[in-house]
Amino acid sequence: MTSPQRLEGSSTSKRHSRNASYNRAPLARRMTKGPLDSDDPLAVQSPQTPSHVTIEAANIPIPTTSFSPERPFAQPAVTAPPPPPSKDFTYLLRPDIYHPLSQLDLPSQFRTPKRQPPPSTPTPTLLANHNFRSAATAAALRLCTPPAPPPNELFPLLYTRLACLTLISHLPFAAEESKALQDINSPFYRDEVTGKNILPWELRVLAVRLQGVGYGDGRRGVGGYYDLAREARAEVKKAVDPEETRKWQERLKELGLCVANALTEMGDAAAAVRHLESLRPKTGKDEVLEGRLALLYIHVGNVDAARQCLSDTSASDLRPLLSMADGRYADAVEEWNALPSSDLATQNLAVCLFYTGEVDKTLELLDQLVEKGRSFHALTFNLATVYELCSEKGSQKKEELVERVSKRIGETGGGERGVVDFKL
Repeated sequence: MTSPQRLEGSSTSKRHSRNASYNRAPLARRMTKGPLDSDDPLAVQSPQTPSHVTIEAANIPIPTTSFSPERPFAQPAVTAPPPPPSKDFTYLLRPDIYHPLSQLDLPSQFRTPKRQPPPSTPTPTLLANHNFRSAATAAALRLCTPPAPPPNELFPLLYTRLACLTLISHLPFAAEESKALQDINSPFYRDEVTGKNILPWELRVLAVRLQGVGYGDGRRGVGGYYDLAREARAEVKKAVDPEETRKWQERLKELGLCVANALTEMGDAAAAVRHLESLRPKTGKDEVLEGRLALLYIHVGNVDAARQCLSDTSASDLRPLLSMADGRYADAVEEWNALPSSDLATQNLAVCLFYTGEVDKTLELLDQLVEKGRSFHALTFNLATVYELCSEKGSQKKEELVERVSKRIGETGGGERGVVDFKL
């Protein structure tokens, strides 16, 4: 086998040798410029520059501005970095998001002009007077009317809108409109500087429930509450101020009750009971938690467990419910009479009297509450039920009840009532 021919120019040398590099033609340097080039404007002149390198004076621009030796050289002002670009929330200002509210679900007595507040009434005044329908309409009108409200006004308006829709029994509307917020934990809702969520806490808690209803997925709501609870725990650990720590601890407790409510709405009361039991403190008793747990035990029929919850607490206003759950209405009447007078105790006493056959006393107590200007949903609904069961003129009496309630509201101030409140 022949060996390959050598590429060297000389064949007389038999030993291995490296090719000399001086015979090669030098490569021309590419014309590149960068921060390492000597003629780069940002480069710093080395003190060891060879003496044969000269710089022509013509290449140096001569400043035309004269500087006074008495005045020091002016340093450039330190400027703050430009603010981050403002976020665009116009997707929450589209009029097609917000449903128009009809007055057909109001009794005719509440649709008269004298029963409606003036259009110029401020939203806080509407809320203080329980004009929730008008407040919801005013909030939507402000959201859709130029100029666009700033974020610190936009989100409270949105919360007012959704909360008022919930209070006037328009939960489907509120659930649908809450979808416009999309993912409330998205990085888009994070502050560029602090990293905190810019949505108000109350709006986030309400949006979790409404979006769960709107998407027909109760588990979505439960998961949303757990996401908020994770954030609340982190804030408790970071908080230095005792007041700030207490605030986040209260929010964490509130979220625990919200999870129980969501599980109950899903029809899983047993899971709600287990959840509340897991929230019990290791030492001492949380009376608020024990009271909620007792109500849930009564709801599922476990009266003995409810009695155990209320045995060592000061929630005496709930103990008559144990007698009512056992069907001992006569004992419950005595227990309600022993409690301090309140609207809640009076209404529950009237219900117990109804079950003991004392219908006249039931009507008397409920009518007294109406004459005092009390017209909450449970009161008017129970009174309308008694009219239906005990009178052949139930419809007429319910219309008279509407007139009485609207008159009292007109005198004392307050919001409207829907037809469902009077079983019309």
